[in-house]
Amino acid sequence: MTLDRLQELLSKFKDLKIAVIGDLFLDQWYDVDPALNEPSLETDLPAWQVVRHPVSPGAAGTVLNNLHALGAGELHVISFTGEDGEGWVLRHLLSRKKIRTEHVVTVPERMTPSYIKPMFISGGKRVEQNRLDIKNRQPTPAWVEDRLLRAAETLAPEVDALIILDQLTETDTGVVTARVREGLAAIGRKYKDLILFADSRERIALFRDVIIKCNQLEAFKALGETLSVPQAAAKMRAVTGRPAFITLGKDGIAAGEDTIVPAAVQTGPIDVCGAGDATTAAIVSGLCAGATMAEAALLGNLAAGVTLRKLGMTGTASPEEMIALYHEQFEADA
Repeated sequence: MTLDRLQELLSKFKDLKIAVIGDLFLDQWYDVDPALNEPSLETDLPAWQVVRHPVSPGAAGTVLNNLHALGAGELHVISFTGEDGEGWVLRHLLSRKKIRTEHVVTVPERMTPSYIKPMFISGGKRVEQNRLDIKNRQPTPAWVEDRLLRAAETLAPEVDALIILDQLTETDTGVVTARVREGLAAIGRKYKDLILFADSRERIALFRDVIIKCNQLEAFKALGETLSVPQAAAKMRAVTGRPAFITLGKDGIAAGEDTIVPAAVQTGPIDVCGAGDATTAAIVSGLCAGATMAEAALLGNLAAGVTLRKLGMTGTASPEEMIALYHEQFEADA
């Protein structure tokens, strides 16, 4: 890809309309300074003293953060939260970025999912401790599925893409239940030109009539056999009815059956947190802007390459950072 083509695609992001359907988590970090520990009068155990409490939208929220950082013009989210403070904070954080939240359903009988990450400050560094996960473990109510599907059907003719993020390992306890997945497949059949793009930790082989993104191990698991990358991509296309992007770590991304697009080379320390969601955001934005699959994969690699270098955070990539990485590693190949 030439620099002019890269800039042309990036310049179109401001006109895009993209919706994300999936589980919203509130990512919370509690920075604890052990030097400030106080004994609890009730238990005589050390009471950890929190000196900083950063929060950020996670899971589907991370994809939205990345789309916002890329400059996507209009963003919608379809999800649900509990009737609690965490749900309010999530809506507030998203609304501050002008992400439209009118299709986020409040469900009094459910908790807002959250990842709570205690971080001990030691020697000037933050050391992560055992994470606390707050997740719903009961089936999603039918009335919530109704609301989610109505929202997806309402937005489908209005947006350029609908990204589906299936975050949970538990079955039918979040946003993308079997019933919602079937409804999204029906939308894919109805709107042939709509870019539907799914990423799922556990159930990627169950999606139909959508473009999928998975890593190589997830593809082998879904297919039940170890294959070459082109064979896996071809079989995934046969299963889902639309093309597949298969991420290959440091080896890049397979864009369909015929093309592997190399990743940026990393020589220093990296942090993989958020790189997959950055890849998703950039690939989908590229496809909406008219990129070929190979061009979209390069955009995904550029976004991931930027975020990998952002240590100790769930990073995002801006167009300017992607262009800088292109100059560093890809310009000579154009």
